[in-house]
Amino acid sequence: MKPDYSNSIVNLMSSIVSTGGVTSPYSPLDSQSLSGINDADNIVLLVIDGLGYNYLKTRGSDTYIARHLKTAITSVFPPSTGSAMTSIYTGLAPQQHASTGWYVYLKEFGLVSRILPYSNTIDYNVLGESISHVIDVTSLPSQMDRDYYVVLNERIIDSEFTRHIVRNARRIGFDNELDGLFKSVKNTIGHSDRKKYIQAYWPYLDEVSHIPGPSSQEAQDHLKFFDAKTKALAESLEGSSTTLIITSDHGFMDVPTANSILTRDHPELMDSLILPLCGDSRSVFCYVRPWQTERFETYVQKVFGGICEIYRSKDLINQNWFGLFEVNPKLHSRIGDYTLIFKDQHAILNCFPGREPPEMLGHHGGVSPDEMLVPLIVIDC
Repeated sequence: MKPDYSNSIVNLMSSIVSTGGVTSPYSPLDSQSLSGINDADNIVLLVIDGLGYNYLKTRGSDTYIARHLKTAITSVFPPSTGSAMTSIYTGLAPQQHASTGWYVYLKEFGLVSRILPYSNTIDYNVLGESISHVIDVTSLPSQMDRDYYVVLNERIIDSEFTRHIVRNARRIGFDNELDGLFKSVKNTIGHSDRKKYIQAYWPYLDEVSHIPGPSSQEAQDHLKFFDAKTKALAESLEGSSTTLIITSDHGFMDVPTANSILTRDHPELMDSLILPLCGDSRSVFCYVRPWQTERFETYVQKVFGGICEIYRSKDLINQNWFGLFEVNPKLHSRIGDYTLIFKDQHAILNCFPGREPPEMLGHHGGVSPDEMLVPLIVIDC
């Protein structure tokens, strides 16, 4: 499933920033469910990491938030936290911001990074130079004439990525508790009578969905826990002229352990590459040695032919997988020569020397509807 850049999280951001006098190159969502946000004194965008539309419809159909579900919208490509959250923070697609997944090759520094922690992939040390060298777009929300706040876990509220990407937003940290996040949101709404845009982020459904898997009881229990707390928050905000919008960055795919491919088991494949795989575990960008192109293609078709599709990465740009309009020149170096997109219930993991890859039953970054579709939930308070 390809992103629909007329009905995506990027278009949701266009709708939001338009209430603060900012025009995005991407069209606003064509959704009557957002018709009242211009009149709302407070717009709260709550992003729950890892909540897919299909998952909510099947595993959370009896929840409070499902009763306020308006429609499905798409994520971006790849549907991964690194690319999707950068789109939510900037209001732009990966075609403009060039943040292309969890692992991003930074030609500027000659290394593969974990882009959100802005660290290398081995010892997780934060890179010493400003992230402005590698993410060089302007944030549309930071230009709004609404007061702009972000509410994030204390672990990431002062990160290099956060400080750069949210620009002039007032940053509010909370502890690991959902009550802390919602208390911060409520206090911010009551802080002044000025119009506000508040963006909050909850990471823990994603974390629990990765290890035991999205179909696990742990993930379902966490969704119900989140739902009950959200209902209480919405009820406490009644009469505050607040529109609470809930969405996600991506959904999830269950991947049995037997279907998790480890790069160390494929030395011939890795010998044809210049760099580790980039992107995410279900869509990966491959940097191929020029004299090994035929060997690479043959190996992928022979060994992975039934479980993945192979594309020339430049073709995906031309087909608008990463977005519309002008292409950030950095994008070309960040998506390699080829892209492998894995089919349902398969994933591939980098194996770095001296480090065991994580054991995960939940993955994302692929193009199944389960991963690409995220919910648009709107609650007027």
